[in-house]
Parts: sequence; C-alpha cells; structure tokens
Amino acid sequence: MSKDVEASQYDIGTTHVRLIRVGNMVQLLFSSSLEAGFLYKELAARYKRAEDQLKGA
Repeated sequence: MSKDVEASQYDIGTTHVRLIRVGNMVQLLFSSSLEAGFLYKELAARYKRAEDQLKGA
C-alpha cells in the first residue's frame, strides 16, 4: 500500500467504522447507516463549534 493510502478499522459499540485516507481525502465508512447518521451529526456539530472558536479567537 502506498504511503498516500491508509486504512484503519474501529469498533464503536455495535458499529464498525472504517477510516480510509487517500492523499488528503478522508472517508468514514460505517457498517450501520442509522448509527452513521447519529455519529455524523455529532462530528459535524463538533467541527462547527471548533470552527466558531477559531473565528472568535
């Protein structure tokens, strides 16, 4: 595998998450679409808060 391609797999409760990075593009693949929706919303909210903090600093 090239150094520009990485893959990792994690278990979060009953869901398996695979993180794939190709160059500077990252994809998260979830085994459960319902749980993926919840986790995506949480990650998006965290990112938004961090972005707002940076803009306010």
